[in-house]
Amino acid sequence: MAWRIHENVRRGEIDNRTRRRVTGRIWLEGMAEPIVLELAGDCQPDLAGCLLRFENPHPIAMTTPPPAPRQRGAAGHITAARKVRVFDVPLEEVFAMHRAGETPPEHLASSIYLEWFSDLSGHVVIESADYRLEISEPAWRFSAEELRERKRLATEAGAAPFAIEIHADGTEERWDEFRCEQFLRENDARTDRYGKLLEKYRDHPDSERLIAREMGWSWLEEALDAEAAGDYDDARAEDAAAFDEAENLEEPAPDPAREGIDWVREGDGDLVHPLQKQAHDALYELTDELQAAGHFPDCSDDDLGNFVGLRMTICAKLAGALNGIARGEWEPDPGMTIARLKRILAILHEALAAGDRLAGKPFLAAERLAYHRAALFTTREHILALIARLREA
Repeated sequence: MAWRIHENVRRGEIDNRTRRRVTGRIWLEGMAEPIVLELAGDCQPDLAGCLLRFENPHPIAMTTPPPAPRQRGAAGHITAARKVRVFDVPLEEVFAMHRAGETPPEHLASSIYLEWFSDLSGHVVIESADYRLEISEPAWRFSAEELRERKRLATEAGAAPFAIEIHADGTEERWDEFRCEQFLRENDARTDRYGKLLEKYRDHPDSERLIAREMGWSWLEEALDAEAAGDYDDARAEDAAAFDEAENLEEPAPDPAREGIDWVREGDGDLVHPLQKQAHDALYELTDELQAAGHFPDCSDDDLGNFVGLRMTICAKLAGALNGIARGEWEPDPGMTIARLKRILAILHEALAAGDRLAGKPFLAAERLAYHRAALFTTREHILALIARLREA
């Protein structure tokens, strides 16, 4: 989950005139001092070697705590040439036209997209087609060979299912956490595109095929062709048989030496990761307390709903990232696991901010709110400790 602050930006600058280093300052509406960027990496080719200045003509003041004043980490996808579709009419008219079954007018525009990953604030994104931009002449440019390599990596990322990179000489290299973050970002972009296509073609009688074509999913088009030809039932039966076979496989026994490190048993006998169990137990304690006071599951307050909902998300994300390791289904891949844990940290920081906004509200006494926020900090410390251990792997 990205922290998107494009509406709150007043102005800023991004400087990539030194190779493999991106610095910058970003002023947020209502804040006197800018946040400062110190990032490893380079911008995309359109901004590589350049100084970018930008201004938001209609900034909105932040109503939540801002990102940390100093952002250190990795540069993500930084460009001023991303193509997006922009509506030609106000959003109210867009919604009205959708309800009437009409397609609102739109056009392609270039959008600024600034993305980075910091240890303190996690995944941060600024994206807008409305900013005023000023771009300097480049101090350096990628060579033709570097551009070919970047294109090759991007192509591989779209097809590579796991975190192994094969070099031209045939050697293999495991992706680091930053390459894994890039892979996850690309998955996010595909998911966003799929959601937009679902909305675009939701009432079209051939929506599945149109979406498959625009997403480049030839396998889905082939499946739709097979279904139309009457061959789909056989394929579905084969899939069901394979699923049943997988369901009947015996679960591997956990390594006794890793108990308390990679796995613990729940009361029902299920294997889970200790970090996920700690977060889950803390969540249950919170919801039980709120339910006893009549504030859950019906959360009438947005901040309370966010505080509980984000903690549920943290538990789900931790289970997805770690419980396969607990069950012995795979060896932990350090880069990918770190990348996923850093995303969970970003959600955790949002939960802490939601908890701050609960102060003085009648849902949790001050000492109980402090207790439940401390549980989040405990989860945070455990995540950071696990990241440190995986970096040494």
